[in-house]
Amino acid sequence: MTSAPRVAFVNCGILGHKAMADVMVDLGVLMGVEATHIDLSNDLTIGDRVIRRLLSCRAVPTDGAFANLDLRRWRQELNLGWLARRRLRAAERHGGFDVLHLHTQSAAYTNVARMARTPAIVSIDSTSRLASLEASSAAGRWSYKPNVVHDGIVFRAARAIVSTSEWAKRDLVDLYPDCSAKVHVIPYPVRDAFDPEWIAERYARGGREASTRVRALFVGGDFPRKGGADLLDAWRDGSFGERASLDIVTDWPIAAHAAPPGVRIVRGTVPYSAGWFELWRRADVFVMPTRHEAFGIVYEEAAAAGLPAIGTAINAVPEIIEDDATGLLVPPGDVAALVRALRTLIDSADLRRRLGTAARARVRQRAFPDRYASKLAPLIHSVMGADVHAS
Repeated sequence: MTSAPRVAFVNCGILGHKAMADVMVDLGVLMGVEATHIDLSNDLTIGDRVIRRLLSCRAVPTDGAFANLDLRRWRQELNLGWLARRRLRAAERHGGFDVLHLHTQSAAYTNVARMARTPAIVSIDSTSRLASLEASSAAGRWSYKPNVVHDGIVFRAARAIVSTSEWAKRDLVDLYPDCSAKVHVIPYPVRDAFDPEWIAERYARGGREASTRVRALFVGGDFPRKGGADLLDAWRDGSFGERASLDIVTDWPIAAHAAPPGVRIVRGTVPYSAGWFELWRRADVFVMPTRHEAFGIVYEEAAAAGLPAIGTAINAVPEIIEDDATGLLVPPGDVAALVRALRTLIDSADLRRRLGTAARARVRQRAFPDRYASKLAPLIHSVMGADVHAS
């Protein structure tokens, strides 16, 4: 009997990527592989921390026209590549790997030679060129050029590339057309850890009495980037505190007096803890009017919880939220449109149920672990040279 392929799953472990790392731990059995998981944000030695500090030091202001002119973003990604290289060497003392799965491309930055020996799948949620578009000046965008060049080296060395969205794939294919044949779109996986009965529970809760307050939920660490200030303005402008409540889950420093009526700031909540799940269960609407987002796993979590979501029509977000089908989309920074979207969902329990039910069904088909595994497992075998095709 053929033994299971030995696969090293390397995850950069920063920001939302850590959520993916946690889900991937559960996928080894589903995919029938012998998995080794390497989270580059965990188990850092003193030496690792010193190198990270040196390569992440700033020589220019953190924002404005001069941001990243010191190539800090490239240096940070080189550090992740070197850290991945060291961790892979240590893991290989217990035996080699048949396939490397590197998420994101930064984990491959210093591993191109290794990728020539061991077939690799590089997983991305954005390209460096797309990331550069957030810079506020032409000089800032130019400063991403080393990353763009390095991305190309990595993508050409990969046997396969997994993009979490069509949005990221389009830019990759436009920049590196010679890589187009090996790009596969597989949305981020989301844990199947939410009770589908919550939808009926919410509907019963909202229908018992007209005075029941609708609960909105926001979850986002980087409050300004995730549109938190826009949400507070919309909540205040719409006077929603008179008939609804809003839980803002963040550790970002927000002054208590800045929160309008009906808003509660929730701090120190650990993802997938009992308290975290209870917030999702009690919510009727999820809202995160993000200004910058490559993907937005939290929108998938909202869908898995059976919630209609309000998001912004940017980047890959419309691939997760279907406007007026599973949620509502507004332009980024448009507070008036956000007020209208909030009012639409707060005013209609039937609409919330319709959109939330559809969101749950859609994410179940697109992004639950079994679906992700059914697409990634054949790809793992195919890069090894086996004649295996996705069903």
